[in-house]
Amino acid sequence: MWVSKHSHGSQLKTSNCLVSLPNIIISVQQKKETHTGLEQLEVDELFLLDVLQSVSGLKKVHMQTDRWTVRWNPIILSLVQAFPSLNELRINATVSFNPLKIIQSLRESLTRTGWTLTVWRKSVLIERDRKSFRVSQLRTIKTENIESKRAESFSGQSSSDDAEVFTPDHVQEDDEDKHKNSYRFVCPHAGHFQCTLTNIVFVMEGEGEVRYKTVSWDPRLLDGLGQMKSAGPLYNIDCFHGSISRLHLPHCEISEENKDGLAVAHLTGGNIAIMQPLQVTETHVMIDIRDLSIFGLIKRMIFPPSPVAAQVLVFLRPITLRQRENILDVHLLPLNVPLSEVKDQHTENTHIKTSSKCSLTPATEYSLCCQPEESTVQPETEMFECHFGPNYHPTFEVFVNVNIEEVKLSLLDKTEGKEVWLPRRIPLTASDKDSDPPAHKRLTESVFVKKHRDKLIKRVSSVMAIADGLRTNDMIPDEMYSKVRAAKTRQEKTRLLLDALDSGGASVKTEFYRLLKDEEPYLVDELESGHSGLQ
Repeated sequence: MWVSKHSHGSQLKTSNCLVSLPNIIISVQQKKETHTGLEQLEVDELFLLDVLQSVSGLKKVHMQTDRWTVRWNPIILSLVQAFPSLNELRINATVSFNPLKIIQSLRESLTRTGWTLTVWRKSVLIERDRKSFRVSQLRTIKTENIESKRAESFSGQSSSDDAEVFTPDHVQEDDEDKHKNSYRFVCPHAGHFQCTLTNIVFVMEGEGEVRYKTVSWDPRLLDGLGQMKSAGPLYNIDCFHGSISRLHLPHCEISEENKDGLAVAHLTGGNIAIMQPLQVTETHVMIDIRDLSIFGLIKRMIFPPSPVAAQVLVFLRPITLRQRENILDVHLLPLNVPLSEVKDQHTENTHIKTSSKCSLTPATEYSLCCQPEESTVQPETEMFECHFGPNYHPTFEVFVNVNIEEVKLSLLDKTEGKEVWLPRRIPLTASDKDSDPPAHKRLTESVFVKKHRDKLIKRVSSVMAIADGLRTNDMIPDEMYSKVRAAKTRQEKTRLLLDALDSGGASVKTEFYRLLKDEEPYLVDELESGHSGLQ
């Protein structure tokens, strides 16, 4: 516990009022910390009792702690015995009250002295009279403690916002889920590191190599766990030559009730264990870990559906010679679904970057609106669900005349009749150097490969790097890859690879073009500059 001395006078916060005390503010935590403007000193329960005794007719006390330990039991017993006027003691903890043995021991001791103890998630209510414990009381406790959440930074829990940001490498693994992204991060030193693609934060004890990927949720895994439901992607995490001490998994919950219902499923050897969070912030769920395997967020569905942080992702399908319409695929997904996972399942499509964040309510009907009105949207309405793979199919399809260069899209809540994603301008032709190429360019890229076939056979020097990239994206079969690799000359390797492109279609040629431009940009520029009609 600690006491903070404040220069402007202080107060002891009880459940229903603030009792003025001479130059002291009392808060309850387990660690000695320092913070600008506050001097914090270690104190014991005797000091706390002395301070409370200065309050005449004390009836209610409200405390905040970072976690419950066995050391709390004698403190609580001393409090209820020392103050005859006290009839209610409320305690909120950052971490859910666990293990239950500690609480059970205290409950038995209090019962013998005429008190009742009730636990609800992260709150404890101790009452002199045996009144029923109502959810409304706990919601009142939560409302009163919104401001006190700022003090959680003293508890030793680090914010995800303070982490160093990194972009992981993509690696190819020989397993059955070749369409899945597999990420690698080589950690240079101890610290907090946040992945730009998944938003996971790794708390590292030192340097090491982390590999992680999403795996599919098996619905049977949550059987027998009551009303538990998946609340985020399932990640398989491993660490080589290093150690991870803590994970911060991104969540998409907005309401305080749903945040309190979050937990982490830890899967090992076909068994599932439920891990209670150390802390739940606005964006992440933090857990301590001892061993690595598979982790995923789950939540208890005890409240009616409430809005979650979500995203609207827009993709443009590749255009063909006979096509007279552009086709947009629009996905409605929870915000903690990585964009990279969706893009990896739709490599033939162009992701159109736009402001995608919004709030959506599960089990609610939405409709997509498109201007110009001549465009067609199907289906007319669709229900939003918090879906975390393995497949990410579009929620809506939009058909637009091929001559139209821009549309406006918006999303309407059919139940309340209001826009939840305001109109966005969606360009169908324009792009910049940092975005994916527009879909109409894909035909051009396919023509580029066909027209420059002879020159490419003679001049491409990075043929195996390109073949590796195509294989990683599962765009050429293993048999063809082996033939390319076994060829004796570079020219023969390139010829075989171009033959494989002919059977793969426009999307494979587009990927070949992209890889070639990454590996040999000067060659691409030179060939394109001599044929302005292809630009």
